[in-house]
Amino acid sequence: MKCPICKHGDTMTGTASITLEKNAATLVFKGVPAQICNNCGEEYFTDNITQSIMKQAELAIAQGVQIDVRQYRAA
Repeated sequence: MKCPICKHGDTMTGTASITLEKNAATLVFKGVPAQICNNCGEEYFTDNITQSIMKQAELAIAQGVQIDVRQYRAA
């Protein structure tokens, strides 16, 4: 797809890292499937990936995790 941010690049399949912060918790997910613009580097995630990340993050925070770095795994 054409990148809606820079309007010059095309997105390509790759992986990215996502960092989430909430209150005192910082969670990093590495190796998340994404579409990445070959011009500006903007990263796009599907709704399914986003929902999976949010569920995993909510669970980690509910368990009292404050700092966590993990490899992404589909739920």
